[in-house]
Amino acid sequence: MTAGGQRLFADILDELCLRPGDRPRFTNVELAERIRLDGGEITHTYISQLRRGDKDNPTCRTIEGLATALGVHPACFVGGRARLHEGERPGWRRGAVKHLFCTAYPADRGPFSPEEVAARISGGPHGSISANYLRELLAGTSDNPRLKHVLGLAEAFGAAPAYFFDDELAARVDEQLETRLAMDKLGVNTVILRTAEQPPPPGVRNKILLALVRALHPGVAAEDAIRRALEPDGPPVAADDEIR
Repeated sequence: MTAGGQRLFADILDELCLRPGDRPRFTNVELAERIRLDGGEITHTYISQLRRGDKDNPTCRTIEGLATALGVHPACFVGGRARLHEGERPGWRRGAVKHLFCTAYPADRGPFSPEEVAARISGGPHGSISANYLRELLAGTSDNPRLKHVLGLAEAFGAAPAYFFDDELAARVDEQLETRLAMDKLGVNTVILRTAEQPPPPGVRNKILLALVRALHPGVAAEDAIRRALEPDGPPVAADDEIR
């Protein structure tokens, strides 16, 4: 295990090589050749060093090449899924870093700066990273970070490292982040926190909920259904109430 509780890259790679299951089993020489045939660049010596843990900071391109050759998802090297969907060819998600910068920050402030994130990573267990390099990742001028950069970014933003490789996982995470951000902007989370500290009477609570529903402009039918659920004896929503 790494300092952050992550399984060691060497252990995962060695297990995939020794116990491939229903996948072909390769020697280091065969695996290196397979990666080179697919357009990658790696030597059997480097693969051996990675398996022994003598080298422990491969680039994303190396991780992708190993995953493709071994028939697994690259996310499995950072705690994610190993099984590939049919036709899937995953790799480093170039927009992932930018999306986290834009959506993963506390409600009482704006997005983190590259300097702030660099300081958080450099003070952790995954080595250092510069603010300038983070700017390059944000701009897309660099797209091949090393494993420890990925782990550091994940820890800094509170995301699963697999987020940077797995579109399926990222779609779920992004939806949650965007929902939280929208709720923060509408003040919903503030209302939730305050009502949790001092719950209002049922009638006031229902009015708060209806006000939040209206802020989302759901349309007459949806609002009327919600109103009837909260206030069974209340009047229906008037048709001209839809425009506010």
